[in-house]
Amino acid sequence: MYKLLVVDDEKWVRQGLSLTIDWMAEGIELIGEAEDGEEALQRIQTDSPDIIITDIKMPRMDGLDLIEALRHQQKKAYVIIISGYNDFEYAQKALKYGAYDYVLKPIEETVLLEVVRRCVNDLEQDNKRHRQLKEMSGRIRESLPLARQHFLEMLLLGRIVDPLGDLEARWQALNMTLDPNCLTVLVVKIHHWGTRATREKDRSLIRLALGNIAEEIMMSWGQAAACPLDNNADTELAVLFSRGNFASGKKNDTVDAFSNGMIALVDAAQRYLGITISIGISREGNLVKVAQCFEEALNACSLSFYDGFGKVYDAARLPMREKKLQAYIGPDGSWETRLIQAMKQADNSAVNEPVEQLIEHLQAARDQSSPLDVSRGLRVLLQSVAKRWEAAHPFMKAPGIDVFNETILNRDFTLTELREQLPDALLQCAYESRGTGNHKRIVELGMHFSHQHYMEGITMNDVAEHLYLNPSYFSKVFHGEVGETYSKYLTRLRMNKAKHLLKTSTLKVYEIAEKVGYADFRHFSKTFKELEGMTPGKYRDLGI
Repeated sequence: MYKLLVVDDEKWVRQGLSLTIDWMAEGIELIGEAEDGEEALQRIQTDSPDIIITDIKMPRMDGLDLIEALRHQQKKAYVIIISGYNDFEYAQKALKYGAYDYVLKPIEETVLLEVVRRCVNDLEQDNKRHRQLKEMSGRIRESLPLARQHFLEMLLLGRIVDPLGDLEARWQALNMTLDPNCLTVLVVKIHHWGTRATREKDRSLIRLALGNIAEEIMMSWGQAAACPLDNNADTELAVLFSRGNFASGKKNDTVDAFSNGMIALVDAAQRYLGITISIGISREGNLVKVAQCFEEALNACSLSFYDGFGKVYDAARLPMREKKLQAYIGPDGSWETRLIQAMKQADNSAVNEPVEQLIEHLQAARDQSSPLDVSRGLRVLLQSVAKRWEAAHPFMKAPGIDVFNETILNRDFTLTELREQLPDALLQCAYESRGTGNHKRIVELGMHFSHQHYMEGITMNDVAEHLYLNPSYFSKVFHGEVGETYSKYLTRLRMNKAKHLLKTSTLKVYEIAEKVGYADFRHFSKTFKELEGMTPGKYRDLGI
């Protein structure tokens, strides 16, 4: 069972999160609440929660500061941010700082539970990997390649902070043949997977094959050790390389020759595996600087967003920057709102205007942010657009979202391709919204009105009147889109609200009947029993 801590400066929010969700049924133990980040840190020191749900804005220490403090203290916990529409910029920063995900206010129980369940699933996967690695360490002699892979991955990701002497001892124990004082990191980003990678298993095999090809090609230049990265958003493969005795000439000449030689890997990837790749190469460092070199190689490779795929990008050829670069968070705080409004209009020029603003901002960001920060920030921004579009359609699947996910979120593109493809994807969402429109929008508005007024004893005629529609037409449209009559939908809505109150409140049954729109208590009880198979009182007693 996983442990949960709720952090919010508003007592009613904390109590709502604590009481309205059956955490035990989700395999979660609620270990307590905290009013702000400082109190949360004290609880974290003693209770070590696995999941933290926290507001982003709080007095004394807010959600961002809490995440930063957890990073400095190396506390492992999944942090879910609660964010209002006006806090999107902060939410994006929180994701950059390491937050797991964020949920918009007002908090929808189903949305929060979806995020929490993903979180629990990832925790289970982490624990499974931890158990596997623990078992692997006991068989290190029989599985030395796996031990090397794990060590290299942890080294690249900066998760090993041992002194140089300890690192060198582990390096020798794993029989690594590379020179630990002369290491270059090369990263490979796969942009287009071709036709062979239909499953994740296929992609893992392609990463492994690409690593073998890289090691074979780089033998001409020195020693290499490939490290496939199956769960990294920035790259698919890293290769550690140390140059051999051929490099007796000038160092710059050697670097240029090696960089040019890596074009052979780009060509081989296309010829033998059918994939399009870009390569980033770091400057030279030692064991202690491997994580820094990895980040540098990622930065170099991220230039492919600006300058095109299928090329080799060498950090040694890039200018050194003296001032600290800014993180990329998008054009401005209102850009997403303007874009969503333009999509709702389904007007080409209205959509193209914010897209062009984004493109111009991305071009200017090349001199203000690192290429890697631009790539990561753009990914978060586009994910946020998708969430905003889904939030704009709370009672139905967001129109065109599958196309947006497939063509934008789930693939790589250059800046030029983004300019061409983003307007089309956004307009597809807009056109589907209008095209399914009139019927789906009628249903959506009808459901929204029902959720707002179900406690007032409304009928289908009230909804139709609110929408300025003929009742029989509304009934036909609703049944056609939803698959059930409006009367059944409204009854189900009221019964769900009644069940919630029976579980979470001390109201008498007749009071609950009134709360959900039934003036006749006997009619409410009869309807409840027909749907649930028991009386409201029995339902409460059983605590279902």
